[in-house]
Amino acid sequence: MREKTVIAADLGASGGKMAKGSYNGSRLLAGDFFDFENKPVELNKNLYWDLFALYNSILQGTVRYSQDCEADSISVDTWGATYGLLDSKGRLLEPIYHYRDLRTEHSMERMYQNVSREKVFQLTGCQPARSYTLPQLYSYVEHQERILDLADTMLFLPDLLTYFLSGEKVTERSIAGTSGLLRLDQEDWCYELFRMLGIQTDMLLPLTEPGTERGMMSRRIADSLNIKQMKVISAIGHDTASAVAGIPYFGVGQVYISIGTNINMGVEVTESVTGETAFRGGYKNAAVMEDRKILYRDFAAFWLLNEFQRSCREEGCSYSYQDMMELASAAKVRSVFVDTDDEILNNAGGNIKEKINAFLERSGQETLTEDADFIRCILESIALKVKYCTEYLEKELHIPLHKISVINGGTRNYVLMQMISDALARPVYCGLPYATLTGNILTQLYALGELGSVDEMRDLSGRSFSMKEYHPVEKRKEYWDSGLQKMMEKGVCK
Repeated sequence: MREKTVIAADLGASGGKMAKGSYNGSRLLAGDFFDFENKPVELNKNLYWDLFALYNSILQGTVRYSQDCEADSISVDTWGATYGLLDSKGRLLEPIYHYRDLRTEHSMERMYQNVSREKVFQLTGCQPARSYTLPQLYSYVEHQERILDLADTMLFLPDLLTYFLSGEKVTERSIAGTSGLLRLDQEDWCYELFRMLGIQTDMLLPLTEPGTERGMMSRRIADSLNIKQMKVISAIGHDTASAVAGIPYFGVGQVYISIGTNINMGVEVTESVTGETAFRGGYKNAAVMEDRKILYRDFAAFWLLNEFQRSCREEGCSYSYQDMMELASAAKVRSVFVDTDDEILNNAGGNIKEKINAFLERSGQETLTEDADFIRCILESIALKVKYCTEYLEKELHIPLHKISVINGGTRNYVLMQMISDALARPVYCGLPYATLTGNILTQLYALGELGSVDEMRDLSGRSFSMKEYHPVEKRKEYWDSGLQKMMEKGVCK
């Protein structure tokens, strides 16, 4: 067979990545990684994504990969919840808001005055955070802004970039599932919730399935880049769902932990899981591909390390990720933890060290002074949160688990990987630092007819890539058990 070559673009909250995938009918090769910045822009007290810089970076990567071959297709996946509003002529009505923009600072509490948190979960299977699309749209209602009345179309970020490339407007189901706006079965919009919150629905498009062709790259773009036209594919638009689809031999009874700016972790299910226990545990449901869904939790991870780096730079000190791992390894074990879900820790700006100490003081724990101690506190807090969520799946939701797969860029942090294995007291399989790109590439091969199912995608991934195994240090089990018990007694781990 002729080798298939595809181009994958993955936009994360901290940066973008692209890769070229080549498939010869037996194995997949993914490489020539191209990284670029994703630097938000603050203007007049509002925080925006620099959409056009991201788009131009995708074009730059496309030219790079087209120099020595003719690519068959291209696809884009991104983080969830971010959207653009278009008028009837396809023009953007406003800049693309960052999901941590403070216009939604009080939107959740005001939204829940109209529709309770429990009712939202019953209708959607989702428990949105402030960063989700639902509270962002509600903020227009809350502040009596009329922009939704002008909107002809709402496109989530990967669909918006696909539109720029091909001129085709679509809403892919997995990325829509990150919004808090779909029905419990993830098959359509939850129009009842829109009505209850007074959000108009004229801008919504029907949902389409991942892994489908969306026409060709526009002739104008191809000519301007001096490249051959290629197919534009809606892969699995949600970055985490894309990564899950590409985990080697993943399936029932396994936990995935996708680590980047945030952690998204959970299990694959065929039907949405609701009920008081799932609600109390903060779990959410979202679509992946075929009839598969994920039951998951998401919370901050390297966002806290990124904020630590920023705060230190402002103090005149710069740390690389390698520096931070070495400092954390050498730091004294102090058994102090924060809840990575804490709202104050997740607000942009300010000094993260001051925020951490304020949390520690509020929760009756020792405060910190040394940078190494702050780094270790952040990493141990992430591992402790993973432990809490995993045990909740097993003990409260009664889901048997036999394997832990940790994927994406966070797997490079060997200190955190060992902490997670120690905290869970079981082996963890870590790797695929570009798991999302891998899932993107595999889904394009599915759309091109080279693979027939998600199972075939995962089998090919297993034949093509390997994972590193971390084993727990038994003497640390008591430390992590007592740490979790302490945090639960203080009511600050949930």
